[in-house]
This record gives sequence, C-alpha cells and structure tokens, in this order.
Amino acid sequence: MSEETKHNFPFFPLNLIVMPGEIQPLHIFEPRYKQLIHDIQTSGEHFGIPFMLNNKICKLGSCVKLYKILSETSTGEMDILVKGVSIISIESMENTLGEKLYSGGSVKILKELNKTPSTELSNEFKNYQAQLAKINKIEGNSEKTNEPLNVLDIAGQLPLEIEEKFNFLILNCPIKRETFLLNKIKFLHMINQKLEQLGYRFFLN
Repeated sequence: MSEETKHNFPFFPLNLIVMPGEIQPLHIFEPRYKQLIHDIQTSGEHFGIPFMLNNKICKLGSCVKLYKILSETSTGEMDILVKGVSIISIESMENTLGEKLYSGGSVKILKELNKTPSTELSNEFKNYQAQLAKINKIEGNSEKTNEPLNVLDIAGQLPLEIEEKFNFLILNCPIKRETFLLNKIKFLHMINQKLEQLGYRFFLN
C-alpha cells in the first residue's frame, strides 16, 4: 500500500498513542486547542497527535477524528472523545499553522503498518475475545469476534500501555509486530485463566 501525504495538518502533541478504532478521552483547556477543536467541529477533518516521549516530539503519531463532545463550560473548556483513524509519520512541523494558534505540518499515513494478520494472530485474538466474553458473561454476541481485523485494529483492542504501543510501532518488520501482539495476547490469556482459577476473589488490605 502506498503512503498518503497530507500537508497543513493540525497537530495536538501529547504523550498519547491512539490506535485505529481506539477511543480516548481528552480534556481541552488551552486556547490553541480550544481553537483546534472548534475548527475540527466546523470542517469535520481529522487532526494529528504527534507522540511526545520525555517531553520531545517523536516522528510517530496518531491521526484521529473528533468522536464526541462530552461537555463544554462557559469558558470553552471541553471534555471530548477522539477515535483513532491511522498511524502517521511526522514529516515536518511548524509552531503555528498559518494564522492559527496551534501547530501543524506535513504527515504521511503509514498504511503499510496495517497489514492483514496471519491466521495464527487472528485466531489467538478471537480466542482472547471469546475468553473476555465468557468472563464478562456476554452471551449470544459473536459478531465482533467475526469481524475482519487488521494488525493495528487488533493492537487497538488490547490493553497496551503507552510505551508498549510505541515499542510495538517502531518494530521494523511485520513479523516482529505480529510476534509482539501474539506474546501479549498469550500473556493476557494466561492472566485471565489465573483469574478464573482464583474465582476473582480480591480483598483490600
């Protein structure tokens, strides 16, 4: 798959990675990002979240869309939900995008990261979903399990820490990324089995 380049793309740098399909809450309070969200509301366009590690902006980031505005105060502060669309490479960045208060630049949509998973990864993920459904006593709803998912979609549905997501994305070949997810799913499967054996009996000291 070829890479798609976008210019004059609005940025909201954060210590956050949002995988495709994943939904994350954001609290908006700075004037520049109030302006950004209002602009996105009007245009319906996407924006980028360049990933910040140790207060430095990395080359990788997330392309997201505004999913829902949960609340807004009289001063313009907002609680919103964003939904991941794709993973991006930050090609250039300016402190302000034209006359806007927020930053922006050029990005490449890294479509090649989102491969069709191997049969092994797909089956392991479906088994993990079925295990979660059993734990949560969800019956008669197998539609989600049967959805065709790509590698990044699977990653977005696993409980990965931010640094885990970053370490996964910077792996330099599809086989390594699949192995990373397989190991994570097998670990989660083992933890869930232990919880079932213990009967979910947890007590606070």
